[in-house]
Amino acid sequence: MASMTKIEKFQAKIDIEMDHVKASLIELRAKAKQAELDIKTEFEKGLDTLEKSQGEIKSKLNEWVKSGKGAAGDLKKTIKRSTKDLRKSVKKAYKSLT
Repeated sequence: MASMTKIEKFQAKIDIEMDHVKASLIELRAKAKQAELDIKTEFEKGLDTLEKSQGEIKSKLNEWVKSGKGAAGDLKKTIKRSTKDLRKSVKKAYKSLT
């Protein structure tokens, strides 16, 4: 068997490196898909929490309206604070997508 020339050795070495790179890229793509799934799952959990908060605020608002505006000052403050916190959370969630 004839020995390899320098060019052939170099080409073989680069081919091996490219095979390693290809395998690494396949692995990274799989990891990226898993990360996307994990991120999506966590994001959806966060949205569920935000939607629950929205429902609670609406419920408190209805409670406030029924109890009389003057009689429920503390509840009004809680609603304002909860609404502000919810808006901030939604804005933060929106920024994480863009």
